[in-house]
Amino acid sequence: MASAAGCTGASEKQTPAAPQTTSGDAGSASSSPSSSSPSSSVPAVSYTELQKFLPAAPGGWQLDDKSGVTYTADGEDWSSAWATYSRTDNSDITASVYIQDTAGMREGYWEMWDMATVIDTSDFSWKSITMMGNPAWEYIDKTSDGSALYVGIKDRIIVLVNIDGGSKDDLYAFANSINYGGLAALT
Repeated sequence: MASAAGCTGASEKQTPAAPQTTSGDAGSASSSPSSSSPSSSVPAVSYTELQKFLPAAPGGWQLDDKSGVTYTADGEDWSSAWATYSRTDNSDITASVYIQDTAGMREGYWEMWDMATVIDTSDFSWKSITMMGNPAWEYIDKTSDGSALYVGIKDRIIVLVNIDGGSKDDLYAFANSINYGGLAALT
């Protein structure tokens, strides 16, 4: 799904501690903005502020690139920050971490979020989980060592961790190192 949203990335390989997730019911990650969600007239957090929450490279990985952008259209804005990583022993194994603040608009990865549904096949699975108290969607490609995790924060900020060529442990090495509470405090 990361490629479908116009983003691809690099991955890092490391065996982390057990993922800090809990299973949720099928609908727990499929929230839509509530009446208390920010309106689209709320300014987005600057991409430079979001960059501060991109994780350092875990052991065995290197940071390849870090960037960000703020989009403005029709007087409304949203921002993104991202970093790409690769294994130091195999540059074909890559990771990427994206953080987006859509200021309450259903843009970017929130559009992907709204299409997610629980699926389990012999090729891939999508499931609803909770990541450190936040609703999330976990995607595991069972045929190509790819995985992704979408974490929603206050129906405004979304974090995407994407692994290409690595393992589910790699996914959670990055996902567990993100300060979700700090991101929530930005809104």
